[in-house]
Amino acid sequence: MFKYRKKIDEKIAAKIVKYLIKTSVTPNQVTTFSLLLAAFAAVFFSFGIYFFSVIGSILFIFSKFLDHVDGQLARELKKESKFGWYYDSFVDTATYILMFIGISAGIPPGTFEIKFFSIVDLDLQNYLLFSAIIASIFNTLLGIIHRYRTSKDFYGFPETDKVALEDGIYLIGPITWIGLINLFFLAATIGSVVFVIYNLKRFVKTFN
Repeated sequence: MFKYRKKIDEKIAAKIVKYLIKTSVTPNQVTTFSLLLAAFAAVFFSFGIYFFSVIGSILFIFSKFLDHVDGQLARELKKESKFGWYYDSFVDTATYILMFIGISAGIPPGTFEIKFFSIVDLDLQNYLLFSAIIASIFNTLLGIIHRYRTSKDFYGFPETDKVALEDGIYLIGPITWIGLINLFFLAATIGSVVFVIYNLKRFVKTFN
């Protein structure tokens, strides 16, 4: 299923790019638009209302999809540049951070609260949010350092012939639509920390 969906992504992106290359639209403009979509998505998530969260999830899906479009457009126009790469990395990180902040703002207080023997109350929500933001930033820094030292792109998401971990972000749609956005927040924040630890191990191994 994931492999088929990935092919659909590529076909749709290719058709959009064929249209865009006939216009004055630049890859960086597409990247900027994806950031704006993510920002609006975060605002809708922050209301904590189901209908608005659905809208937010759709906007975020389009935002992440445009991440495919800007790269293909840059290659078609032969406008790949260092600035474009760094800007795309910044926007990619910012979109995830905006998503985490937006969803967190809309989660009712106490949703992830843990009580220890009715004495200590620990609210994990802020810890999850903070960890996800730090993990996103740190992973980007690893990518920048790797690019600087090797002139190659950083490690992509783990994948097989049938499944790509990167596809998991699109699950924000169906999971939100069935009313489990809080579960998505929990899984995504923990997943971001696990992923950066995984990348750190690969990073250290590369330069040792």
